[in-house]
Amino acid sequence: MAITGKRILIIAAAALSLFLFPAVAERVTDDTYGWSLDLPEGFKIADHTDDGMSYLFSHDKTHVFLAVKLYEKGTYDSAAHAVDGAIGKLPSGTCEKSLFTWRRTDCALGTFSMHPGTTQYSGWAAGVTLPEKGAQLVLLCYADSTIEKDNERFIMSTLNSLAVDRGSLFEPGIIAAFAYPPAGKKDITLSINGRTIQTQIDGDDIAAADFVVSCEYAVLSLYAGSDKWQSAWQRYYRALFRDSFGRLKKASFDINSALLPDAKKLNPLHSDEGMAQILLTWTQEFTYAREKNSADFTSLPAALTGSGCDCDSRSLLLCVLLENMDTKTALFVSKEYSHAVFGADVKEVSQKENARMNAGDTSFLLGETTAHVNMGLIAQDMGDTSKWIPVQMP
Repeated sequence: MAITGKRILIIAAAALSLFLFPAVAERVTDDTYGWSLDLPEGFKIADHTDDGMSYLFSHDKTHVFLAVKLYEKGTYDSAAHAVDGAIGKLPSGTCEKSLFTWRRTDCALGTFSMHPGTTQYSGWAAGVTLPEKGAQLVLLCYADSTIEKDNERFIMSTLNSLAVDRGSLFEPGIIAAFAYPPAGKKDITLSINGRTIQTQIDGDDIAAADFVVSCEYAVLSLYAGSDKWQSAWQRYYRALFRDSFGRLKKASFDINSALLPDAKKLNPLHSDEGMAQILLTWTQEFTYAREKNSADFTSLPAALTGSGCDCDSRSLLLCVLLENMDTKTALFVSKEYSHAVFGADVKEVSQKENARMNAGDTSFLLGETTAHVNMGLIAQDMGDTSKWIPVQMP
């Protein structure tokens, strides 16, 4: 099976650890070994071993399975051998795999098939050596071979949600990183607040981010009309935030360095609010456009470099830039209003400019990216907070 990136991905297999999952698990976290999964909504535990080292999840809509197995340090000497060990235990299990490094740890990715009974299954897997305690984690995501191709992007999204440490939540996932390895720096020039800012992104960042948007939107589309649609929206934007945070780290640093004096001058007491206001004004000048893809979403590297974009791309871009500058943010999206705004955890300038919404325990000052208004102002006819869905960043 091929992945539409810089590499052809040929993938594999099964594994897990000593902690209890809830009966329905979308966000799975292992505090002992430091890894987590942000699973698509609808996965449930179908089976597990008594020692807590192996789990099998089934999905209630796609008929995709996810097997998770953890091997303690010393069981295998590499992620590749852990994958081989897991595949070797499957009925008629075969796989082809590629080796690479992600998050400074060794990984193996490949396609596999197995033939238990009368049904053949095929899918993808990821094997990684975990930074915490040196254990090997193997993930196998698969379906009946007759429907596996139809669920390919769902499988990719599931595996791409893996985080092997806290830093993983702010870098492209394992599938995106493998499909689009570094291609060399690309110089870009930004004009913000009257300043010319020279910075860089990777030469393939736009293509890679577009790939992730396409993959995640395919998953999101499955939940149209589902009672899980709100959670699916939140996961969708979390995934896009995660993918672009690291891609735009240098740009965020260079923007902050260039504009910090302006932000301090604009708001001497709260320069973080000054920075949010400057960046909000900048995005309000962006060319409005609906991206010509199924997701109707302009990837964040593309939006940064001048491609036309809509409210959700602009708002999420501001979340990524400000979070890189250590300002806590949230995204707010509304199905009823067909709109998105961002929020920043900053002090308002005045009580007249104090439109806020809560995400978790934090009250965020709102920014409207499609009208020429200051931070803390949004249209009165969009003021019903019950019609907004908060998306919290990691």
